[in-house]
Amino acid sequence: MIKFFREIRKDLMEKNKTGKYFKYAVGEIVLVVIGILIALSINNWNEITKNRTEEVRLLEKVSTDLISDINQLKKHISDATQRQTKVDSIFTILYKDSNTDPIKFLKLNFDAISIENHFEVNSSTFDESQAAGSIKFIQNDSLREDIFNYYRITKRNYDDENTVQSIYRDIYPIMFKKIFASKEFVLLYSKIESTLPELNIKSLGKDQDYMSILLHKGISEKVQIEVWKSFRDKAELLIQHIQSNQNKEASH
Repeated sequence: MIKFFREIRKDLMEKNKTGKYFKYAVGEIVLVVIGILIALSINNWNEITKNRTEEVRLLEKVSTDLISDINQLKKHISDATQRQTKVDSIFTILYKDSNTDPIKFLKLNFDAISIENHFEVNSSTFDESQAAGSIKFIQNDSLREDIFNYYRITKRNYDDENTVQSIYRDIYPIMFKKIFASKEFVLLYSKIESTLPELNIKSLGKDQDYMSILLHKGISEKVQIEVWKSFRDKAELLIQHIQSNQNKEASH
């Protein structure tokens, strides 16, 4: 093609058709510019398509992570609600039915007080996208901000961390001293008859140390349930935002 144009220019010059030559040259330049613009447009379109593909992939993975978070949170809320019910049952036993079987009381305490859930946000996709810089492919500024806010809040989960630490620091020492160091618990744990005193359920209702950990656990469960519910709601709203964005993009 280039050789063809050169032959035309050469023929026009040899025939001394300068005017036609310049017109032809201008036309040739225009064609070249148009060709460059078309090439740039194609390249730009390819880049937009590639970025859009990465955005879709990223949002789909974030949605999968959010579903995992929601399932984890639902289980934690259910477990904590059951523990809270058991704490309430312990209060009933202490003040209304102190004749309850000690073994049953011990098991109830162990399940209600010494067990805890901890929410671990699944932020692998978000962390990778930040490290790789691919988070920028999310074109919707509002959606991108919502994603940042969700992970900023859930990764700074001090309530869970403090509650888990409190189990080992504050609750276990009192439980082992006041409840586990009893004839019934040793029998339950090792099937051995010990010389330790029997568990006095009625007296525990007047023991400030024991009551402090029971109240602490009951209140912390309520707080955690509310925090987890707020995380669950944020995750569900974020999934809806992502789906809305994807549907809008697909319709264009």
